[in-house]
Amino acid sequence: MASIVCGEQLQDQNLKQNLQKTSLIHIFVISGSHLLLLDELFATLRVPFFVRFLLLSLYSLVVGWQPPAVRALSALGLRGSFKKFKWPFPADTMTLIAGCFTLILFPEWWNSTSFLMSWCAALALSSVSLLKIKNSLHRLVFTQVCIFVFMMVPLWGLSSLHPLSLLYNLLLGPLVSYLLLPLGFLTMAFPITVGVFDFVIEFFSWMLVWTSEPVPTARASTVEITYLWVWIFSWHVLLHFLRLKLRQGKDSAW
Repeated sequence: MASIVCGEQLQDQNLKQNLQKTSLIHIFVISGSHLLLLDELFATLRVPFFVRFLLLSLYSLVVGWQPPAVRALSALGLRGSFKKFKWPFPADTMTLIAGCFTLILFPEWWNSTSFLMSWCAALALSSVSLLKIKNSLHRLVFTQVCIFVFMMVPLWGLSSLHPLSLLYNLLLGPLVSYLLLPLGFLTMAFPITVGVFDFVIEFFSWMLVWTSEPVPTARASTVEITYLWVWIFSWHVLLHFLRLKLRQGKDSAW
């Protein structure tokens, strides 16, 4: 619970290895998905944006002001501010603005692997909005494919990157994002539900043991920071030209 809610390091090495082999380890660290999920929850409860931002800032502070959380917080804050002033930006451009803004505030995070992984994951999600896929199932599959492709370099040496991990993220990823994570927050607020959380996490651990069996262990060496920056900005350039190409196609259709 401390790991999935607060981002503390996993003590169970077997669980950690199985998460790495299935490429689900990114869900057990504080990332933009944590703040997005909480923001969606607060928005559903009709909590005003300013109050939501303060609550998310407090949460980011409590979990240690980690680079991925602060980057996501910056993105939420800037997006809300730009929306108020009616300054629309494409999702990938918004990701670039939020990343650069966070770096201006904390330039030492230039060498933070977790910061770059969070940036790349957000970029993968923003790329989905370019095609505007309406079918929910198709959108879910395309989203997981984008995450798998975009995160290949950042996760090199940290996860197995086995093709099966794409299937695991489709089947087990939602279990963590939409059940384990909210249940973890609920249990932190209401400890009486800890038994339910324990049951779900035990079931999830059993599923990991079973699914990770055919997957080899991840490589030992990771990618250098410089190559991560080249990878991220290459995607930014590619998505920019893809957006222009799609826009030209719409104009010619008219």
